[in-house]
Amino acid sequence: MRWFNVVLAVLIVTMPVLAGDGSGSRLGFNATKFQVNQSMSQTQAEPPSEAMPGQKIEGKLVPGKALLLSAIVPGAGQFYAENYIMSGVFLAMEIAAWTGVAMYHGEGMSKEDDYLAYADAHWDYGSPGSGGEYDDYFNYEYWCASTYGYDKDNGTEADNFDGGDVDWAELTWDEKLYYLPKDGFTHEIDPGDKDQQYYEMIGKYGQFATGWDDYTEANYPFDEWRTSSNITPNRDAYLTLRKESNDALDMSKNFTMVVMGNHLLSALHAGFSVTWHNRKLAKEQGVEGAFNLAPKMYNNEMVTMGTVTVNF
Repeated sequence: MRWFNVVLAVLIVTMPVLAGDGSGSRLGFNATKFQVNQSMSQTQAEPPSEAMPGQKIEGKLVPGKALLLSAIVPGAGQFYAENYIMSGVFLAMEIAAWTGVAMYHGEGMSKEDDYLAYADAHWDYGSPGSGGEYDDYFNYEYWCASTYGYDKDNGTEADNFDGGDVDWAELTWDEKLYYLPKDGFTHEIDPGDKDQQYYEMIGKYGQFATGWDDYTEANYPFDEWRTSSNITPNRDAYLTLRKESNDALDMSKNFTMVVMGNHLLSALHAGFSVTWHNRKLAKEQGVEGAFNLAPKMYNNEMVTMGTVTVNF
């Protein structure tokens, strides 16, 4: 472009001399053409860009804020996004879920108190000298070891315990297992530590059946110790209470999962609600997906360019 400017300048200087006043001559001076040529030869400055429609939306909301609000309190983000119907829906689900958690947890704990009290009233571990063969679990355990031994031969073999009940009480569980029938006694409980395992095993395993106060050998034969079929009425009532308690507590846990899911779903929905809200505003304000043409400098030349603005 520089050589063109030099040649053009020389022509501009010499034209008046060669052409005179310019009437009827090819080389005559024309003021209009001169101004156009001079304008084209100069470097054009880039015009100031105007504010593009769609760059700003009045009343635009922040998706992250809505997401955080609903993560804390379901429905709060929807309220922020002015989606009042879904705000009420998520809040109602939250209230209902927490109501379920509290209701079933309370019912489960109440049933647990019932079966603990029932077990304490109707099941007895026993102790040395407390009774006969079937009066409690301890004496039944001692009688099985003394009478049947490890191999259940009902004789006086080496694996039959030949000591007294006080001697039996002093043995460790591993030592007792040497004498107890091998397929009838599998679990040890500590009567001094009534933990969750204690209350579970006295109802679950047949070896503890004789501890229930309505157990009799006549109605529940000894040979059935290896199964859980020794279900006396009191043991059956106890197992029913335990099942009702566990079922209620499981339902409480399920409602807790509903609470967690409601927080997550509400947070995600709130984020999308804000996006939809912002798009609606953009459409109403006529700035959504705006397409504009404007001159731009590219490689020192003016070029018309199109711009697209999309709002989220």
